[in-house]
Amino acid sequence: MAPTANTAKTRKSAHDSDSDGYQDRLEEAEAARIRLRKAREDRDKKRNALAAAYRRSLFTTQDRVQKSIAKYQALHTEVHRSRLDRLKKAVDRRDEVLKAIADKLDDLQRLMVGHGTRLRALYDGRRIEVSSVLQGLSPQDKAS
Repeated sequence: MAPTANTAKTRKSAHDSDSDGYQDRLEEAEAARIRLRKAREDRDKKRNALAAAYRRSLFTTQDRVQKSIAKYQALHTEVHRSRLDRLKKAVDRRDEVLKAIADKLDDLQRLMVGHGTRLRALYDGRRIEVSSVLQGLSPQDKAS
């Protein structure tokens, strides 16, 4: 084993003749406690300041994000509403065109039904005329 160096300082015992040294050490210890307490207070102040700055920064960031989201949603809503308005106008125009086509087809159907009725009456009248003419002819006229 390697020899070890004893670096521990030896303390003098507190005797009456040594009371000044002992008092000095007590004062040094008290001063160290005061410095430690002050260091802790400073550390706590810095921690509290950092925590407050963090909370402010967090609040500011959250506020900016919320405003950005609200702005995006408003823009999105406006664009969506614009598209819906355009769609409604297009559907209304289509409905008008379809109604015009249906009205035209209805008119044409009525016209065709009227033509059909007149043609039917005309053909019926012609058939009756031809029948009466054929009945009025003699058998010899029919042969020729």
